[in-house]
Amino acid sequence: MKVRIVSIGALTVALGLLPQAHAIDYKSFAKSPIRSSSSDESIYFVMVDRFENGDTTNDNAGFIAGDPTGGFDPSDPGYWHGGDIKGLTNRLSYIASLGFTSIWITPPVKQKYVQGSSAAYHGYWGIDFTTIDPHLGTEAEFNEMVAAAHKLGLKVIIDVVANHTADVIYYDEGVAKVLDSEANIKKPVWLNKISNYYNEGASEGYRGDFFGLDGIKTTNPEVIQGWIDIWSYWINEFDIDGFRIDTFKYVEPEVWRKIIPAVRAVAAKKGKSDFPIFGEVYDGNAYSTSPFITSNQIESLLDFPFQKLVSRFATYGGNTTELAALFNRDDLYTTAKTNAHGLITFLGNHDMGRIGFFIKLGVLDNDLIGASERAKLANALLFLLRGSPALYYGDEKGMVGTGGDKQARQNMFATEILSWQNQDRIGTQPIGTASSFDFKHPLEDQITELQKIVKDNPALRKGTQQVRTTYGEVFAVTRYADNQEYFVAFNGSDEAASAKFKVATANSQWQKLTGECEVVTGTSIEVTLPARGYCLYKAEKRYEAPANLSVAISTKFRDFFARGALMVSASVPGDGYNAVTFLYRTKGKSTWQTIGTAEKRTVADQDETKAGFYRTYLYNSQVKSGSDIELMAVVKSASGRIATSKIIKAKVPK
Repeated sequence: MKVRIVSIGALTVALGLLPQAHAIDYKSFAKSPIRSSSSDESIYFVMVDRFENGDTTNDNAGFIAGDPTGGFDPSDPGYWHGGDIKGLTNRLSYIASLGFTSIWITPPVKQKYVQGSSAAYHGYWGIDFTTIDPHLGTEAEFNEMVAAAHKLGLKVIIDVVANHTADVIYYDEGVAKVLDSEANIKKPVWLNKISNYYNEGASEGYRGDFFGLDGIKTTNPEVIQGWIDIWSYWINEFDIDGFRIDTFKYVEPEVWRKIIPAVRAVAAKKGKSDFPIFGEVYDGNAYSTSPFITSNQIESLLDFPFQKLVSRFATYGGNTTELAALFNRDDLYTTAKTNAHGLITFLGNHDMGRIGFFIKLGVLDNDLIGASERAKLANALLFLLRGSPALYYGDEKGMVGTGGDKQARQNMFATEILSWQNQDRIGTQPIGTASSFDFKHPLEDQITELQKIVKDNPALRKGTQQVRTTYGEVFAVTRYADNQEYFVAFNGSDEAASAKFKVATANSQWQKLTGECEVVTGTSIEVTLPARGYCLYKAEKRYEAPANLSVAISTKFRDFFARGALMVSASVPGDGYNAVTFLYRTKGKSTWQTIGTAEKRTVADQDETKAGFYRTYLYNSQVKSGSDIELMAVVKSASGRIATSKIIKAKVPK
């Protein structure tokens, strides 16, 4: 096929000679990398009951002191301990001083206080979704907290649950029933209708009672509108700024496609166009998590695949090609509206356990220095790699714990639990009877420093990430935005390690921003890092995009793990920063549709991924299986030059 050169102003575009019904504006196809409403957040995750007790008069939620009905027992890990909204308000300046842009709090709604041998301090056994739990305070105090957070530049993101309530329904010979005393305890009133629940007993999936909790029939129109109304109420009444959605994968996709756009519209009307919503899909495989985004259910998730592999590297070092595979799989999240930069990254949480616990398991008991250095390495990985970081409260204080769930939910304020008083901490002695707020921890200083650097260098949060080496124990990436390049290198080994890798900014000197490593610059970078070390450098010269630009598109590579998807790849000569937008049109149609925009190249990994390609995926959920299509790629360089590929033919897989 012959190729001709077409001039569009100052642009030079190479395209295939296929019949065109009318002139095509190729410049309009060229897109910049996508950044969603959650792409620039730095989040501090708070379990309110365990953070700070600002008002002891609400500890018993109106019950007489010692009455177990209210669930208050600060000597038991499974009961309410007294943390509240006033306490959180009193410590907002502490959170802001660490450099965070948002707080995410556990569900503040009214709970069924006690179920079985535990209490609802965690917030996931809701019965009244329209108000604040009395253990935590009042609606007025919540409004005051939100207003105070906003004055400090903090967004308030609340945890919400759509697939279950507290356990009220029981089964008598297979028939769903409710005790008379609990027939009307839920609010709004539609939550008291047994017909709005699946009532099929405990099971996995959409229809089951999640851990015995009342499984809501989320496909019911009344339920869908009910959740829209409730979440809209929290936006309008309490001025909150975002939602984290618990147990996201246990609600049918079509339900989210109705609820989330409706709630976003309410937020936008309130003036909150930048309104992060992210879901919990507890799965460490990107092939399992990405479809929740690519099927247009939600734009962001908690990044469990990141947690799995990055926390392992921070704890043990080892296989850096795992990290290469992790970030290669970022291409699975790329659509016309989303990519992996919108994911919420984290290293541990209230369910699985703390990163400190994982690190303590991975080092020798007497290796106090190794544990501290690995904790700092973990923080550097969290705050300097792509995505929006979420830190679990207390990690900055070196909290370790002894496992997940109740064993990872220690008090920040003084605890009455003897085992928590004597528990190991990374970098400091056990807390004893003191409050964690009474002492400044070395990890606090590191986190504050990292966040200040990121704030001063936005490319480190929102910029492109390009993996540069997975040589031995060293993992290195570059970050890039607005003609400014950085490199970050991490050593997971207990010994010093070296690596050599390319960068795109030619013949530049590099300025150290943080960390320790020996650097030799030239046409490439040579680094030597100390054991468990990291370093961040900034190019002193501005990046200049090459004058020549071209792009070639292909479907010859297959991804056997991505079922029902056509992997489309493109190659662009050189090693510069570009945005490649992939487009398709069905046979006989003239309109081109955007698949997604890729901004980084693949690297060789353990999955035998071919290096050097921009990629995206066209799913049969977007285009019918077996459809004949045409594909094209349009590349935009950092200087704004644009080129297109030839148009090729393909078929959507089954």
